[in-house]
Amino acid sequence: MWLIASHDRRVSLWKSNQQFDVCSLIDWLTFSAPDTTNNWQSFPPSLARFIDTNLVLYTGYGSDKRMQIYDIDTKQIIRTMSLNQWCWCFDLSNITTNNRLIAIGTKERLIQLKDYTQETFQDFIGNSDVISNIKFNKSNDLLITTSSNEIFVWRIVLN
Repeated sequence: MWLIASHDRRVSLWKSNQQFDVCSLIDWLTFSAPDTTNNWQSFPPSLARFIDTNLVLYTGYGSDKRMQIYDIDTKQIIRTMSLNQWCWCFDLSNITTNNRLIAIGTKERLIQLKDYTQETFQDFIGNSDVISNIKFNKSNDLLITTSSNEIFVWRIVLN
């Protein structure tokens, strides 16, 4: 299964075979937000990612700065996490223990590491422009961030 997120806060859920020659639309997920018909380009993007086979982590422009976890099986939002900045990109560590992290990049150059379980966070600033991409490496000990003309590599140390 895979996801496509659009700027109008809709996420389409698709299923396909390995060759992608047969694709089926499974569901449309729509997340509420104020009317964005005027100047929608200035709003943060809609972003979605699988947490596991039946949970989707979503963030986008809404009435509040937040991330939402949507359960595909029950077709409802099961958890909401508050954010203090709008999210412009994010990544989820592949650690499945109590130390799972969400890395969030913002328009204000802020990088936030958020604990998935406890929702505690720590902020970092290094890039000199909007964080355009953020990614954990496979071993989750490094975080790579990019902005307009910079690449930063951050070492992750968990206590």
